[in-house]
Amino acid sequence: MSSTDSRDFAGVVAESVKASVGVTFESIFGQPPTVVEADASAEPCARMASVISFFGSQPWSLTLIVPEQTAVAMALKFTGFDVPFDSSDMGDVVGELTNVLAGQVVADLLRRSIQAQMSLPTVARGNDVEMLRGKGAATRHLGYTSPQGHFWFEVCTASNVQRLCRTPGTAA
Repeated sequence: MSSTDSRDFAGVVAESVKASVGVTFESIFGQPPTVVEADASAEPCARMASVISFFGSQPWSLTLIVPEQTAVAMALKFTGFDVPFDSSDMGDVVGELTNVLAGQVVADLLRRSIQAQMSLPTVARGNDVEMLRGKGAATRHLGYTSPQGHFWFEVCTASNVQRLCRTPGTAA
């Protein structure tokens, strides 16, 4: 796959994320989540957002966004004990969930002959958290529901790699 074929790349990454969500969340929570078309991201609420960037065939990022009630339920199932939403431990839990999923995505992409190295997760908490993307970025929204509640992922790929990346020491 050429590095400039970003539409195909975005589709392959999205399929890899979907497959990895099913495998990872089933192993952690006992059943895979259900894909939903409804966009829960518009509902106002407190949220956690965990972002991992990937480098390799092309740069891209994966963001897990979890509303407060879902985060609390997921944390209980994942850790076996209550984790308050406003604690630093909740950031660790959501970051680790994203990290575990990202590891599965990297393995899935490797099976598809796509190299990807991941960063550490960056986690944010706030009300109505909105992820802002730069020009030249294409975002795919993947919504899910589970017994723990609804959550979603955003897969952001570079639709114009040359525009988003620059050689060190050159002007942007």
